[in-house]
Amino acid sequence: MLKLTIFPEGFNEPSGSPFAVKALCLVENSGQPYEVIVTPDPRKAPKQKLPVLEHGANVIPDSDQIRDYLESAFDVDYDKGLSDEQRAVSRSIIRMLEEHLYFAIYSDRWQDDGNWALTKSIYFNDMPPVIGGFITNQIRKGAVAQITGQGMGRHSPTEQATRVEKDIAAVETILGDKPFLFGDTPSGADYTAVPFLAAAAAFPSETPITTVVQSRPNLMAYIARGKDTFYPK
Repeated sequence: MLKLTIFPEGFNEPSGSPFAVKALCLVENSGQPYEVIVTPDPRKAPKQKLPVLEHGANVIPDSDQIRDYLESAFDVDYDKGLSDEQRAVSRSIIRMLEEHLYFAIYSDRWQDDGNWALTKSIYFNDMPPVIGGFITNQIRKGAVAQITGQGMGRHSPTEQATRVEKDIAAVETILGDKPFLFGDTPSGADYTAVPFLAAAAAFPSETPITTVVQSRPNLMAYIARGKDTFYPK
């Protein structure tokens, strides 16, 4: 049986990490039996990140590697029926959302001082107050360093929203009036796009990033449709 380890639920999603939700969707739609292990602590993971998939003696970190493993081990094709050009566009969408939009979401949650209080309450509410402040501040310090090093954190919230609005508009254009990005059936790009757009829209208070997604009814309907279709029930 497959075992998928993910971060706990958060922001009205099965996991507070869109990468973990993506992996959950991939495993759910692999046709294989699985169990989910939830932990807030990734330190024992191979790359000290989650999600991690276990299958017998095989330990697969990273959502992209999890997809590769599932497709290879179980003869799954998440892009079945797509043309070569559509597969290339799918790959581009996934990279755009995971390597660009994600860091704007990350900044929204961790870098902004006002938003950090909400993020802290969602992720670390059960931590003892005596040590919680020190530990969470150290975790936040590392997160902000990562966001700044990547580059997104060097921009203001408004500048970040302007940058990612172009990404989100591109996804909306590709979606058009179709149920999913490439037609009536969800594919690999949808298993990424829905969790990441949902994460961008889901922060409990209004931010420039949440506004970009929430102001697009077609995308909000797409998120709801994806959750109904391929999220675990």
